[in-house]
Amino acid sequence: MQIKRLAATFGKLEQEQLDLEPGLNIIEAPNEAGKSTWTAFLRVMLYGLNTRDRSAGADKRRYLPWSGSAMEGALDASTSLGEITILRRTVRANSPMGSFSAVYTGTSESVPVLTSAGCGETLLGVPQDVFERSAYIRQTGLAVEQSKALEQRITSLITTGEEDTSFTAAAEQLKRQRNARRYNKSGLLPQAEEEARSLRATLEELEALTASAARDRQSLDALRAQLEETENLLARHDAADQAETLRAVESARLDVASAHDRVKTLESTSRALPTRPELEAIQGRIDALYSINDAVDSAKSRLDLTTHTLRQAEKALNAHPFAGLTPAEAASAPLDAGPKPVMPRWVLPVLILAGLLLGGAVAYFTRLWLVAAGSGLGLFGVSMLVSARLFQKRKKDWEANRAELERQREEAVAEYTPLYEAEAEARAKQQAAQAAWEAVSASARTNLDSILTQLRSFRPMVKDLPEACQALDLAFEMRGELDLAVHKEEKARHRWEALRDSAPPIPSVPAQRPEISREDLRTRLAQLKSQDDALRRELHATLGRIQALGDPGELRLRLQELEEHQTVLQREYDAITLAMEVLALSNSTLQTRFSPALGERAASIFTNLTGGRYNKVVLDRSMTPSAQEAGQLLPREADVLSQGTADQLYLAVRLAICEMVLPPENAVPILLDDALVNFDDERMASALDYLLELSSQRQILLRTPRVLFV
Repeated sequence: MQIKRLAATFGKLEQEQLDLEPGLNIIEAPNEAGKSTWTAFLRVMLYGLNTRDRSAGADKRRYLPWSGSAMEGALDASTSLGEITILRRTVRANSPMGSFSAVYTGTSESVPVLTSAGCGETLLGVPQDVFERSAYIRQTGLAVEQSKALEQRITSLITTGEEDTSFTAAAEQLKRQRNARRYNKSGLLPQAEEEARSLRATLEELEALTASAARDRQSLDALRAQLEETENLLARHDAADQAETLRAVESARLDVASAHDRVKTLESTSRALPTRPELEAIQGRIDALYSINDAVDSAKSRLDLTTHTLRQAEKALNAHPFAGLTPAEAASAPLDAGPKPVMPRWVLPVLILAGLLLGGAVAYFTRLWLVAAGSGLGLFGVSMLVSARLFQKRKKDWEANRAELERQREEAVAEYTPLYEAEAEARAKQQAAQAAWEAVSASARTNLDSILTQLRSFRPMVKDLPEACQALDLAFEMRGELDLAVHKEEKARHRWEALRDSAPPIPSVPAQRPEISREDLRTRLAQLKSQDDALRRELHATLGRIQALGDPGELRLRLQELEEHQTVLQREYDAITLAMEVLALSNSTLQTRFSPALGERAASIFTNLTGGRYNKVVLDRSMTPSAQEAGQLLPREADVLSQGTADQLYLAVRLAICEMVLPPENAVPILLDDALVNFDDERMASALDYLLELSSQRQILLRTPRVLFV
């Protein structure tokens, strides 16, 4: 088989393509460039994706496309079936790469023999386990791991050539057969032993249950006799009760007659009494009247308080100078400031006359008229000025006095106003309290008159509330006595009727009571019945258990069969154990025959890879290799070699296995993923030379982060 082209949307690969050539293909790329992804993709294209793997590192999660696209891919190859193209797509999200098709390249014709599950095995000739442990070589998985498929393949090479033979499979099958018969406490043998023990226990239980049932039957017979005796004694108690009941019926009839006479007597003395509902209504009105009287007292107290408050307000108001006026009238009351000063009309003529007289006197004595005129005018002016000054002073004094009087009036009005308002408010409250008191007093009188009117129908002399209460108490007492007598009559009648209707017949057995009380007999009867029920339940349970356990004869027959079956199973167990020992010996022989051949071929390859330093390879039964240097006596195990040498040893074993187990006619490609990463340059060159020589027989894909020189 030769792979020509890969196209993938897988992990970090997004619609990427890889073209391959025959022979050795070296793919150089740095780490995280997708080399391992291409290798995993090729394995998935051949053998499919394991969607059942739920682990964190499952391929379906690890290689989910980074872009969020659906996982898909294509593979073109040249095979023994011809040129084919394999396609795997994702149709459902829960089944990545679940859609499979294989067609002849360039056509739509399906390749009939290729299926999704068997594609890789059909094309390569080996199952996936063999491919992964031989031709699928990774740097992290160079060591060879054993598997059933690889073991079958190896066995076919050294025995008959048939690939359906595997020591592990046969050993596991024999182990399953042996474990089916006995594995610790499970298996057919322990089951048979347990069933036999159970049968023996069942037979023993049956014997014990049969004896217990016989004892229970004897106890039941004794209990029946005691029950019959106790029931007879109770019947005698019942007969005595019947006689007493008949006497009680007659006594009850006499009680009814006596109670009826008492009712008639009380009815004759209580004919004028109101009914109980009427009395209760009167009682309610009296209770209400007490509440009204309380309201009258409260209203009178409020009236007295408001009257006193009004008297105080009137006294304070009358003591004020503005008493009898409203605040508005007080604010506009006249002020006693005297008349406003006014210049007298006679002042001006007097002043003029004085001026003339003064001027004439001056003129007479001085003979100077101009001087006289001036003197007269001057005197007139001075007089006018002095008069004006005096008038202004009087006017200012009057205005100041008036302003002071107005201020005093305002203060008096401010003092008077709250007294006036308080008196008005007190008067309004007193009038309201007066009206409330009169109203509630009228209501109390009306209610009292109505109550007295009702009570006078049977108590004519009642005249006030205390006497009304006494009359009502007496009426209640009389009505209660009558009601009690009626109730007693009804009760006596009901008792008599009940006794009469349920009166038993005359007892047919002697009415003499037993010495043992009814309670003791009932207690004894209950205990006996409880014991009887318990014994019957126990007997029924025992009989049911006996029936459930089965027929003793059949159980003994089954026990005999089980003992015989145990003998057969033990012989089979011993035979299988012997077969497993023989098989292990045979496998050891096959390993002895196969290991030298594989070691010889691995040594030849390892010698080439190490430049002849190591010339011998030895493998143990677990496929763990050891290498021996030329000139040394003992081989060294892989874990004591250097990392590079150990990788070369594992690679040599892997390549030897490829030559021995892979079908040569299929030319299965070999995939190497970073398998040479720990090789030095010299051994790298030797490895590449060998791989180049091997590539003439099969296609090789070598992926490495290093630049290699062939």
